[in-house]
Amino acid sequence: MKTGFYTNPIYLEHDTGSHPENANRLRAILKKLESEDLMGKFKVEPGRPASSAEIKMLHTEKLVSEVEAASESGAQTLHTQDCVISAQTYKAALHAVGSVLDAALEVAERRLDNAFCAVRPPGHHAEFDSAMGFCFFNNIALAAEFLSRKMGFKRVLIVDFDVHHGNGTQHFFEERADIFYVSLHQDPRTCFPGTGFAEERGRGAGTGYTLNVPVPPGMEDTEYLQTFYTEVKPRLKEYNPDFVLISAGFDGHRDDPLASLNLTESTFRELSFELKRLAEQTAGGRILSMLEGGYDLNALSSCVREHLLVLAEEK
Repeated sequence: MKTGFYTNPIYLEHDTGSHPENANRLRAILKKLESEDLMGKFKVEPGRPASSAEIKMLHTEKLVSEVEAASESGAQTLHTQDCVISAQTYKAALHAVGSVLDAALEVAERRLDNAFCAVRPPGHHAEFDSAMGFCFFNNIALAAEFLSRKMGFKRVLIVDFDVHHGNGTQHFFEERADIFYVSLHQDPRTCFPGTGFAEERGRGAGTGYTLNVPVPPGMEDTEYLQTFYTEVKPRLKEYNPDFVLISAGFDGHRDDPLASLNLTESTFRELSFELKRLAEQTAGGRILSMLEGGYDLNALSSCVREHLLVLAEEK
C-alpha cells in the first residue's frame, strides 16, 4: 500500500483571479513535488465529483442550488466578497468533496495506508447553508459524516491546524460526541473569522468534544509545539480515535500574508509526525489529510512536501 495523493486539473479551473486562494497554490505544490522527483512515492488519484445527495448529507439543498446557479450565471461572488466564483467553481467544489470521500473510503478499507487531498476550493469555513471564507462545501465535515454515518466509525477525530478557526466544521458537530473537533488557530480577536474561543467546548451531548486552542499573534515554533504537547496531545490520546482527519492549513507559516504566526516547516513536520503516530496507535494508521489554507507559494509548497513525506514514511 501507499500514501494516496488526490488531485485533478478541474481544481485549476476554479478561477479566482488575483484572489489569495488561487490556482497557483496547487501549481506550486505540484511543481515542488515534481522538481524533487517525489510523485513516485504516492499513489496519484484523480478522484471524482460528489453527487448532490452526498453534499446534502450536511449542506442544505438551497446552498447546493445556489453554488450551481452562481457558477452558471456568471456571478463573481457568492454570499461574501471572499467567495469568488467562476464558471467551473461548482464542478471543482463537487470534485473536491468526491475526492475526499473516495480517499476516506480507500483508507477506511485499507487499500491505502493514508492519503492527502490537494483539492480546492478549501472547505472548513463553509456552513450548512452558506459559503464563507473561500469555502463553498465543507470537505472535511462531509468526510467525517461519511465515515460516521456510512462506514460505522464511532470516534472520528478532526484536527485543524489552519491558522484560521474552522467555524463551519465546529458548527456541524458541536452537539455530538462521535466526532471530536480540535483546532489550533490564531487568537480570534485578531484573526478571521472571529470564532474559536477556548470557552467554545461544544453543547449538549457534545460538551467537551470541541477543543479550541487559540494562540497569540507572533507565536514561534517552540511555544506553539509546547502548546500542542501540553493542551492538545493528551486530549487526542484520551479520545482514542478510530479515524484521524486533518484540516491541513499551512497559513501559520511566518511568510504567509494572511495571518501573524511565525511558524516554520519544522512545526508542520512535527505536527504531521505526531498525528500519524496517534493514528498508528489508535486507528490502525487510518489518517486522511486535506488542504485548507496557505497563501505564500514557497512556504505552502515546502510545508506540503514535509507533510507528505511524513505520511509516506515507513513505520
